[in-house]
Parts: sequence; structure tokens; C-alpha cells
Amino acid sequence: MAAMTVTDFLDVPIWAMEKNDPMKTQFAYKRVGLPSSQRFVAPNGRSTARAIPLTSGSIAGRASVQMTMVWWLGLCGVSLLNVAVWLVAASVDLPPTHYRFWQLVLSGVYVAGCAFRSLFPRVDLERTCLWDTPLSAIFAGRFVAMLAEICFAVQCALFLSKLSQMTGFGSAETLSVWVVPLIVVAQVSCWYAVLTLDHRGHVVEELLWTVAFAVMAAAFAGCWVYSDGFLKVIIATGIACCAGAALLISVVDVPMYISRWYRNRRAEHKYLPLYRGFKDTLARRHSTNSWLVWRCEVPWMTLYFSVGVWLSIGMVFLEQMPR
Repeated sequence: MAAMTVTDFLDVPIWAMEKNDPMKTQFAYKRVGLPSSQRFVAPNGRSTARAIPLTSGSIAGRASVQMTMVWWLGLCGVSLLNVAVWLVAASVDLPPTHYRFWQLVLSGVYVAGCAFRSLFPRVDLERTCLWDTPLSAIFAGRFVAMLAEICFAVQCALFLSKLSQMTGFGSAETLSVWVVPLIVVAQVSCWYAVLTLDHRGHVVEELLWTVAFAVMAAAFAGCWVYSDGFLKVIIATGIACCAGAALLISVVDVPMYISRWYRNRRAEHKYLPLYRGFKDTLARRHSTNSWLVWRCEVPWMTLYFSVGVWLSIGMVFLEQMPR
């Protein structure tokens, strides 16, 4: 393979070489915005998309790689900071309440999950990853994401329940019950999308997250009315975060997934049965360091692995907030 050049592949369809692609046409170059001269196929059947042609060290190509690496290093740095902050939060000498214990445990899972996903970023349906290692397997990443997101949802429910007790707004307790079921259904929808390669599953998932944020915002608004002092500021921050997350999902994520679904529909891509999709998540991945591929994922990944984690850690300290 080392003796072959890019020109050896130019007249050969990519699906003729990608043995691990059950769709046969799923990862055509137009799907990732890379010309054929920027892609090669490894001996193990996996493909690697590069930001520069194999026969050239173009300035534009190097800049694309550098932008991706700077972004990734930023994610790694934030992840290290997050782990350090969580360790400090866990070591603070505070009363060992039931609320604090579970918030620390759940937050720890979320921090670890986000750190793992920052080190090995991937895009599930496109089977895209930054590093071609077993830890970048689509199934592994999605499983870690599922655990982390369910833990975050439980954190939010516990936070609203405790806030209801602190402010005396009983409806917040009732609304908190709906958060976890909504996110669990969202995870099911996400797994359907990942296994079948149908982006409509991701659209449903994101809409369910939006509903969950709306439920939390309503609970926060009610608690805000019955709160005073610094707690009022904390609750207002919660409302702003829910509104911001819902806006980001509505403006960025949902249109992105609808666009990808429509593009696949026009290309007449077929969907995978669940069992074949499961096998596909274990075996197939395409590594790329091209900014053209990752730039669409940068907004949500960056906010998710930074602000999302800070909120998760912050929920640990609700009982210590001055009222």
C-alpha cells in the first residue's frame, strides 16, 4: 500500500475499496466535502480523509489541519480543567448530604464522559472520527454519550427537586419528573439514528431535548418568583442557559440534521436494519483532520464539553447557595 499514490485511486470508486462500508455508497466524497485527491484507504479497509492531498503540502491544506488541531487541543485543555475543577469540588469540606453525594457521582460520570468524547471526537452517522483507534469506535462513543447524558438529566431533575424545596414552589417538583423520561426517549431516538443512518432520529432527539429545556425553564421561572437574593440570580442563570441551549438546538442542530437527511434522500441512500447497523458501529469509521468536516460540529461540541460540564459541576453546590 505504501508504494501506491493518490493517482492510483482516482479512477476507482471509493466503495470498491471500503470493505467495511455495508452501504457501499455511504461515505462518498461529496458527503464530507473532500475531493478524491484528499483521501486514501488503509489496508484494514477503513478510509482516512486528510485535509491536504497526499502528494502536496499546500498552505491551505496545512491551515485546515492546524485549525482542527487547535480546536482539538482546546477541547483537551478544557477537559483537563474540568477534571481538576471536579476534583476540587469533591474535596471541598461540606456536609455529606444525600443531594451532594449523588450530584457528585452523576457529575463525575458526566465530566469523564465529556473528557473521553473530547479526546476522541466523532460524528456518529457519518462514521467520522479524528483518530483511527478502537476508542474512536462509533458504538463506544455513543454508549459513553448515552451514560453521560442520562446522568446529566438525573442531575437536572435532582436540582429542580431541591430547588422546589428551597423556594416552596411545588410545581417544580412535578415538572422535574418529566426531565429524565424525555431524555431517555431522546437516547432511544438517537440510537435509532446511529444504527439505521437515518438523520430523522437525530431531529427527534434534538426536539425532545428542546422540550426538556422548556420544561426546566418553566420550573426555573416559577422558582424565581418565590426566591430572593443570590438564589434569584442562580435561577435566572438557569433560565438563560435553558433558553440558550434551546436556541442553539433550534438554530444550529435541527437544521443541520434536516439538511443531512434531505441530502441523503436526494442521493437515494438506503437505511440499515438495526442489527446490521449495530455491527457497522463496531467496525466502520473514517478518520479525518479536515476542518471542512469538523467545522459544522465545532459550535455544539465546544459548548457541550465546556459550558455543559461547568453547569453539571455547579449543580453540586445548590445547597450552599445563599438565600
